[in-house]
Amino acid sequence: MKRALISLVLFAMLQPVPFPAFGQDESNSPANGIFIVGVVNDPPYLIKDNNGEWNGFSADLWKAVAKELKVPYEFKEMEFSKLLDSLKENKIDLAIDGFFLLAERQKYMDFTVPLGSTRLAVATLPDKLDHPWIGALKIFFSWGIIKIIVLLFVAISLLGFLLWFIERVHNPEHFGGRFLHGIGSGIYWVGSTLASGVCFGISLKSLAARALGLFWMLVCTVMLSALTASLTSSLTVSINMANTVSEETLRHIRIAGIKGSAEATVLERMNGMRYTLYNTEEDALKAVLNKEVDACLYDEITLRYFSGNDYKDKITVYPTNMKRFSFAYGLPKDSPWRTKINVALMDFMEKPDWEFLLSRYGIGQNFEEIPYAPFNIRGRQHRERFQ
Repeated sequence: MKRALISLVLFAMLQPVPFPAFGQDESNSPANGIFIVGVVNDPPYLIKDNNGEWNGFSADLWKAVAKELKVPYEFKEMEFSKLLDSLKENKIDLAIDGFFLLAERQKYMDFTVPLGSTRLAVATLPDKLDHPWIGALKIFFSWGIIKIIVLLFVAISLLGFLLWFIERVHNPEHFGGRFLHGIGSGIYWVGSTLASGVCFGISLKSLAARALGLFWMLVCTVMLSALTASLTSSLTVSINMANTVSEETLRHIRIAGIKGSAEATVLERMNGMRYTLYNTEEDALKAVLNKEVDACLYDEITLRYFSGNDYKDKITVYPTNMKRFSFAYGLPKDSPWRTKINVALMDFMEKPDWEFLLSRYGIGQNFEEIPYAPFNIRGRQHRERFQ
């Protein structure tokens, strides 16, 4: 009898144990068999087309994650404030509108891994904060541009002086006479050679001057590339600084915010701010157009999308100098899906598909606009990667 029992136990122990597939654990299956995903119209992250289909950065990313997890899902549209309430009350399984990571939100919801960070910006009527000519003057007289011009002028003047010193005896026709006339000829020769590679009307006669002139021409071939790159860099920095709105400027204008958003929290915590909260981005931007407020404070990428599409030529977007915010998707507190979704998200972000997705919606790794990138849906040849 004992031998029979021992044989039975050993037989049971040797039998294979069926483990549930990843993402298909019945104990963690969505309520009613459907995973409810909360969404809100927030382009370019979430865009609802005329057929009621959801596209955009976050929609495409979730479709790839859901395919990896093999989970059936359903999009549920609502206002942003209702999205937060639904997470609090455990009425949805996930919200894929980007949530800024705030300590207050961590009390009643969980976050996925951060997807990136972005900065706040304001949308105003064109030329509301600065006239274009004033902005151009600020850029031209910025310290970066002035420094390059001064250094270049010093180099040209020094080389012009050396040419005069060498040529004043051998070439009195161009470098002789009064001191200023000779120095001026040297500076003119150096400047003309830098600009066009040749100087008409002034020739060099002495061997030392010609050697110096040949050396300068060789330097110019390298210097022009370096100078162009340096000026481009300085102009880019100057433009960014000239177009950046400070907190002090925001205190002197009327601002629109979105109820329940991190931007609204920022406005509430800043002393002396005059603001009005609206239900949606469209309501806030309409208030700007109707001159009910002076500016709308919101995520830069979203505002730039509107400025390039629905509100083209109607609003101007300026980044602010406020701190950057990291953002992620939201889940109900202690959600059993958090680890699974995080693994799928990180796996996707490690693939080339991540770069294609960012490029498709005209944004970079730092979630700012790619310079000169349109915000219409691009890269359709890669669309099948995200379905």
